[in-house]
Amino acid sequence: MIENLKVEIAIIMRDDEIIKKNNLKRITINTSFGPVHRCYIGKIFDVSVLIIYGRFNGEKVPSNQINFQQTIEAVKNSGAKKLIGTFVVGGINPSMPQGSVYILSDLVGCGGYSINWNQNDSFHNAEMFEPFCEELTKQLNISARKMSFPVKENATYVTFYGYPRIETKKELEFYNSQGWDVVGQTCDPEATLARLNQICYAGVAVQIDDPNSRYDYIKNLKNNNKKEQYVESIKSCRKRTSQIVLQFLKDYKRFRCDICSKMSRKNNNFREFPDEFYE
Repeated sequence: MIENLKVEIAIIMRDDEIIKKNNLKRITINTSFGPVHRCYIGKIFDVSVLIIYGRFNGEKVPSNQINFQQTIEAVKNSGAKKLIGTFVVGGINPSMPQGSVYILSDLVGCGGYSINWNQNDSFHNAEMFEPFCEELTKQLNISARKMSFPVKENATYVTFYGYPRIETKKELEFYNSQGWDVVGQTCDPEATLARLNQICYAGVAVQIDDPNSRYDYIKNLKNNNKKEQYVESIKSCRKRTSQIVLQFLKDYKRFRCDICSKMSRKNNNFREFPDEFYE
């Protein structure tokens, strides 16, 4: 039965056409945070996949209210050891227009977040010096080079996390001065949680705005001119990340990664205070 399919790759993405065209079946995956109903499994190019439809359960909420732990636990409970996150992001560099696509290689956290740690589990920190799986990212890069549109590799994602707003002009200028590429609110804590759960993780992002288009949009509002905020729709931008994912699945070469599963700093010897103090 398809429910017993051994999942090779999990993908977080929103693409109705891929789900329908490949006859993926919706299933429910239970987690300690409750059931996740937005899961679809099946085969694409003979690769067994789990697609989790976005990061929201029900209504859309600010990023600090998204239950990232539930989504990552659903991936883990599916048996998948590899996960690709797809993202719609904001642009930082004025020279990079809307619709630009990126394969992620690093991230910068610029906002606080918290997770609910199970006190029965041994605490450990995720080793995030290299936050994305090298082999998974390598295969994404190879597939991205076959696209008809340019894709920037080795991109840095700035996680502007937790605020119900998008970035100010000065924030973008600062990010650009640092050489960072895109900004969003979901790549981390998702990447950290994947690492904590010993899951190989990679990311592909498409930007739906840039500083120039945002400036023009505000200028037109001030002049009472009607202007669409985005030249391209979010849906058309997402198609580019979907094309890369499909090519990746077509090209996919199975591998076993022994690195990501080891990148945690476990502290099994933690003591509240020395044993002799109990005496």
